[in-house]
Amino acid sequence: MRKRRQNVAIAIAVLATLLIAARAALPFVVKDYVNATLSEIEGYDGSVDDIDLNLWRGAYRIDRLRIVKRGSARPKPFFRSDSIDLSIEWRSLLRGSLVGESDFYRPDLNLVQAESESASQLGTGVNWHDRLEELFPFRFNTVRVRDGRVTFVAPGIRTQDALTAEHVDGEIVNLTNVIEQQKATFAAFNARARVLGDAPLEAQGSLDPLARQAAFDLDLQLENVQLPRVNPWLREYIKADAESGEFALYLEIATQGGKFRGYAKPILKDVNIYSSEEPEKNPLKRFWEGLVDFAAELLENQDEEQVAARIPFKGTLQNPKANGLEAFVSVLRNAFVGAFARSLEGSISLRDVRKNLKKARPDDEKPKRES
Repeated sequence: MRKRRQNVAIAIAVLATLLIAARAALPFVVKDYVNATLSEIEGYDGSVDDIDLNLWRGAYRIDRLRIVKRGSARPKPFFRSDSIDLSIEWRSLLRGSLVGESDFYRPDLNLVQAESESASQLGTGVNWHDRLEELFPFRFNTVRVRDGRVTFVAPGIRTQDALTAEHVDGEIVNLTNVIEQQKATFAAFNARARVLGDAPLEAQGSLDPLARQAAFDLDLQLENVQLPRVNPWLREYIKADAESGEFALYLEIATQGGKFRGYAKPILKDVNIYSSEEPEKNPLKRFWEGLVDFAAELLENQDEEQVAARIPFKGTLQNPKANGLEAFVSVLRNAFVGAFARSLEGSISLRDVRKNLKKARPDDEKPKRES
């Protein structure tokens, strides 16, 4: 009997030792799997520094992930993040659905549009949501970003003059439709950030992640951008400098079935493009700055001291177009009648896009009457 108890104790000790060894080795196994998965992303190389497991809540944390575009000469990687937490979403599990959630802590995304596709770094051609789900055994229902950063550089713009969004916080919820909704776009998203210093950016909307073609509804507002901060972009694209002024943008867009419809409402306030006190050696540039400033002064609402336009647009995702005549009439009406309200109109929805799709459907696609 005593010997039997000893054997049981030895067996328990051996099993405990094996479990401890397996637990100690598991992070290295997971790390190798994650690095192997990242290396299979077409056109990109990826790696992680460390993996921490949290088995009691069905989670693990990836530390210092880094993704670099192959052959890129850019000093910054395409994407990196201090840590990523992947776990079971327990509130959905209580509803009977086994799905996951992920939290990105201090992610950094660097987008570059260059003159050639090979030199660009935009992340196109890769389904990043699918690549993320390869790192976890369950589909993700919620994705969150905490204190992120996004930069964008276009041709002719130096890296240090990139458009930058900092302190990005946002989330996408109900990606798997766990909370069943009778809506065309059942997943909801929202985001907040600070752009070009301290200008607040807010975006919210909904999307259908299961649609074959993009289906989403987006409302966006950006306010209090100080125009001198975007002088590198103004010099590149309109060949002028801003001495002072503020910029705001309000945008609504909905897209479905390859069609989109929306509007952009840019507002310029207290604009000063030309400054006679600043000497300019190039007479052509001085003339252009004066012409731009004159146009802004001519179209400015004298009561509100702002220039605004409601620019409607619609079309296909492959061939977007904006109505320039309507935009010009809108500016004139704003100048001589009244300034636009600084608020979203709530006038663009997927219902509008569906109406356009029905109107645009060719006759041969319409159902034929039975004879």
